[in-house]
Formats: sequence, structure tokens, C-alpha cells
Amino acid sequence: MRTHYEFASIFAPEFVGYLSLRESQGHTHTRERHYFKTLDQYLNAENLAKKELAPATVEGWLRSLPYDMSVNTKTVYISHYTQFAKYLKTLGIIAFVPERPVEDKSYAPYVFSVDEISRLFAAADDVAEDTAPRQFARMDLPLILRLLYGCGLRLNEALQLLISDIDLQVGVLLIRNAKGNKDRIVPMDDSLTRIMQVFMSAQRKEALPDSFLFANRKGDPYSDALVRIWFNVALEKAGIEKLSLPRYGRNICPHCLRHTFAVASFRKQDRNGVDMYAAAPYLSTYMGHDRLYGTEKYLHMTAENSEDLIEQTSSYSAGLFPEVPR
Repeated sequence: MRTHYEFASIFAPEFVGYLSLRESQGHTHTRERHYFKTLDQYLNAENLAKKELAPATVEGWLRSLPYDMSVNTKTVYISHYTQFAKYLKTLGIIAFVPERPVEDKSYAPYVFSVDEISRLFAAADDVAEDTAPRQFARMDLPLILRLLYGCGLRLNEALQLLISDIDLQVGVLLIRNAKGNKDRIVPMDDSLTRIMQVFMSAQRKEALPDSFLFANRKGDPYSDALVRIWFNVALEKAGIEKLSLPRYGRNICPHCLRHTFAVASFRKQDRNGVDMYAAAPYLSTYMGHDRLYGTEKYLHMTAENSEDLIEQTSSYSAGLFPEVPR
């Protein structure tokens, strides 16, 4: 049976206290614990005796991280550490906050094709044949993936849904304490609402309003690690190969369904004659982006993944431009 890592450095009480605070705010901290595990191990190895995170200590920890770790991944470590440092400051403990490295702009999110989406969902529906937590594999995994694709949710947003957050009469979800500590209302397509109704009737009919939509036998929400494991199983069953990337490169993952949702939404708007730039603010609010920039990047991805739109544009522009001499 897998157990949590036990913090052992001088900051062990603070690590535990911070993660408990995060949990009380509705955040799962499986991955955060991993980030702080590396810091705790470094502090232990350095025999830090003074309860203070000086610049040399923090920079030493960052240098101890794998040399081939991507800039974006290191930024995630620093981001989580920064929040922890702010927590320490409220306790009167000195904690240096380093600058974030320049973001790696080379990352290109993976966007599933229509055919790949169909194959992925068919594989997820069939993954229960494997040795797995059968309740999760048979019912929960297929719906989780459909929520990520159909509503553009972040994985943790789907896993933190409560029964009371779902209005099947209107067909909307209430997303609580999302990124930036914001709540938002997310409408569902009628097709997804019907799927949700079947799921609720079959699996969560007797569930209390304050219970999690996707819960294990103890009533706790499933971990994102479990979803990722069985997402990979479904991916393999669907015949979708992962990209060949460096060890810490971001590969095809459940979050790519959110990317695919955004691109598919822009494509649909374009087909319906709606200006995609005019639609961007609405989609930005729907997806819970802090800034419009986070949504506008999908406009470029839409063009890159829309051969039919490019062909359509080419037919409109035929004869408009002068021929260029060779």
C-alpha cells in the first residue's frame, strides 16, 4: 500500500500545515507534496538547522533539480514554492522568492482530431475489460474525459465537483475555487447533460449533495494520478501514440482535451459565421482564463489544425491577389 512521503526537514511542520490549509480550501495536494518533497530532501541533505529559506538555500534547491527539466516545469516548482513562501511569511519566517525563468514558448499543445476523439472515447468505454478499479474504469473515467472535452474543464475542476454543483434541469455545472480562486458557471451541451443524467441515475442516485461526483469507496475524490494512468491505457487502446519528447517534456495528457475543446469551439463559431475574435472573450470567461491572452493562443492553434478552413479561405481569395513572377 502506497503511503504519503513523511517530511523530515526542519520545515516539516510548515509543509504539513500548508498542505492541510490547501486541502481545507478544496485543493488536492498529491502533486504539491511531490514538489515539496524535493525541497524537503534537499534541506535534509544540507542539514539546514535555522528555520529560514535564504537565497543561497533556495537557489541551491533549484540547481539540484534534474538538469534536463524543462523551463516550464521548473516554473511550476517555483510557482508552488512561492505560495509556500508567502505562507511562511505569515508565520514570521523569512523565505526568499526567486524570479521565474523565462517561459519556454516552444511548447505546442496537442489537439486531438475528430477521429482520435471518437477512438479515445470508444477505448475509454471499453477500458473496464482491463484489470482496474472497475467502478472507476467502467463509469467514472468515460464521463471525466467527456467533461474535459465537452466543457473544457481542467482535470482538478472535474475531480472536485460535488453533487450539489450539478444542475441537471438547466444543464450547468458550478465550478468552485478554480484557478485564481474564482467560481464560474459552465453550461453543458444537451448531449453531455443526457450522459450526466444517466450517470447520476445509475451511480450517484443516493449520494448526498455535499459528496464528490467522482468518489472512491472512502468518499474521497479520485487523484489526478489515477486518471492519468487510465487515460494512458485508453490512449494506447485507441492507437494514439505519445510524442517522442525529452524526459520532462509535456506529452499528450488529459489536459489536451481542454485544448481540443477550445479549438473545436472556435472552429464551430467560424462555421456558424461568428467572428472568432469576437467570440474569444466569451470563451475566455467560460474556460476560466485570467487573461484574454490565454484564450487567444487557441486562435492560432485553430488555424493550424483546420485544413478545411484554410481551403475555404483559399477559395474565397482566389483571383484577388496578383500573380508573383518566378
